[in-house]
Amino acid sequence: MISIFHRTIKDRRVRKLKKFKPGAWIDVVNPSEEENGFLRGLGIDFSFIEDALDPDELPRVEREKETVYLILNVPQKERGKIFNVPLLVAVAKDIFLTLSQKPLEFRKEVLRHPQTFTTQKTKNLLRICLEITNLYTKKIRQINKQINAKKVSLSKLKNQDIAAFVELEEGLNEFITAIVAQIGVFEKIRSGKYVKIFETDEHLLEDLITDSYQCLDMCRTSIKKIINIREAYSAILSNNLNKTMKMLASLAIILGVPTIIASFYGMNVRLPLQTNPLAFFYISTATFLICLLLIIIFLLKKWL
Repeated sequence: MISIFHRTIKDRRVRKLKKFKPGAWIDVVNPSEEENGFLRGLGIDFSFIEDALDPDELPRVEREKETVYLILNVPQKERGKIFNVPLLVAVAKDIFLTLSQKPLEFRKEVLRHPQTFTTQKTKNLLRICLEITNLYTKKIRQINKQINAKKVSLSKLKNQDIAAFVELEEGLNEFITAIVAQIGVFEKIRSGKYVKIFETDEHLLEDLITDSYQCLDMCRTSIKKIINIREAYSAILSNNLNKTMKMLASLAIILGVPTIIASFYGMNVRLPLQTNPLAFFYISTATFLICLLLIIIFLLKKWL
């Protein structure tokens, strides 16, 4: 699907056009073959379109002739899973294009911004980058809330909670890979070799790079929290297992005493008290007292 938007400094709001005109913003979502033909007609390199539709594509920036192509990653969350969606941004003399396989809501926010003019391509590019960085920050904060909620009750964690932590850790590692690559892209933009940076845009670019590094630190901190929780949970499980094994070993020793005594008196040989009519009472009482003594000793040593 292709949507074309246009707004100049003289316009009060962004207008949606039916046909392309110079200075317009072309927004593309999962293009069809016919739409790909239209994009080729505008001079867009099809190889970059293919790269943007690859879910594993990492951020980078390249220049082909008079067009600058940037592939960025946008964080998404569906059904509890977090992942990156590649976004292609193409900047040419008369064209500003964004393309992705899935609809990305943040682009609507950028278009609704009161200072968004489709003719100001550099500012729009930086605003998109800043919005993506804010999205990463928002997603990581949401993950931090999940982690902190589970951290409160470590002893009540279940297998599905640990599996969820593993998925979150994998997603955060993907975030780190994308953010590091995007910081490299932002640094290249700051060099001025790919797009012209105006003085009024320099503060936006500085904020963008600063926020990206902060986002990266948050992501790494979240991963450390998950690792610490997993290690603490593993230590708790090991400790509980040790306690259980101690208790079972103690019970085996205690129950072994009456078994041994009963085995002795089951032999066909002469034994003490065998002719005494109260032999069973004496033997049972002695066995009970020995077992009681062992229980007291084990309790004092905290083996039970």
